Amino acid sequence: MVYLLFCLTSLCYIGLAILTASKPSFGGESGGMGYGLALAFWGFGLGVSSLVLTITLLAKGNFHWVASSPEARTGLTLLAWLCMVLTAFFCAVFKWEWHNDGGAYPEFLRWLAVNHGQIWIPLLWLGACFFALNNQLTLSLPLNTIKGVFYGGLLLSGVYSVGLVVGYLSDSAQTASRRMDEEQQRDDVWHQKVLDDIAAHKPTDSIYGLLSQTTQVRPADTRAAALAKVKSHPTWEADLLALLNNKQSYREVYYFLDGNAVEHSQQFEAPLKQSMVWLAETIKADIADSNNLQHWSFDMYGIDNLLRAIDVQYPDKSRDFYPNVVQLKQALDTTPPERFKDVRFTITGEVDRWLKQHKSNALQ
Repeated sequence: MVYLLFCLTSLCYIGLAILTASKPSFGGESGGMGYGLALAFWGFGLGVSSLVLTITLLAKGNFHWVASSPEARTGLTLLAWLCMVLTAFFCAVFKWEWHNDGGAYPEFLRWLAVNHGQIWIPLLWLGACFFALNNQLTLSLPLNTIKGVFYGGLLLSGVYSVGLVVGYLSDSAQTASRRMDEEQQRDDVWHQKVLDDIAAHKPTDSIYGLLSQTTQVRPADTRAAALAKVKSHPTWEADLLALLNNKQSYREVYYFLDGNAVEHSQQFEAPLKQSMVWLAETIKADIADSNNLQHWSFDMYGIDNLLRAIDVQYPDKSRDFYPNVVQLKQALDTTPPERFKDVRFTITGEVDRWLKQHKSNALQ
């Protein structure tokens, strides 16, 4: 059985060596795909057959000369197998496919691949396995010679494997850095677009489009620019009240009230309470009629802005708003369609925290 495994491993090794001996034709989609499939077949075959061979030889005690301790013997032998497989496969890959524009992978990986590392480095490991199979041959040769073959293969394939790990980590770091740079660039472009849109706002335009940029969680420069444009309207408070009293636009006013003082806050109190009634009705209807409820479904309804707005604009009147917030909580707890029964809305946690924080005031 063990000789059959050795022959099978040797066959996969020879197949991989023949496949990579000459440059393959990558012409057309089928050429590259055929080479890739063959490489995967022989590489996978070598990995599996050699692993079974290694475990079998270990179980039979044939690697007794590797180390005196069973634990060290097992660890070193399996490490040698892993490094051999990695070296054989990636030397085969890098021989004809080498994309290292960022310099992440050490150049010696390519050098060994070009110089047939996938052939002669695994050959050392196969030689060690051959010695392990033949006890008579092992006894007739100096032990240092046999160990030299094993540890030489382990050293070379180990260095190659370390180079692979270093290259992978370096490439991952470069990829992450590029992604961060791209995201930052997109953010900068979008940020500038927002500033340009605010700057293009005319006195005759509605303040509706500016309000989402006035909340306290927006960047300081865009928020300041949007606030300046809003307050450049002589009747900006009246405009805000008109939007708050409109079922189609009241949620936009939450952005402004979240962190920006109004001169006549008492005029906003009743409309704000009424808007919360509309919001609760909307949430109930959306839950009942939705065909795609997610935990974030109501994150964009401005509920967090609304709760902060109450605290900012009416710090001593939380008791007056408490029933309306309870109404929102009840709306969020509306029984959804059966297929969404396990969905828990993220914003519900914010409502619960607000109710818990102001419960003592409500009971007074």
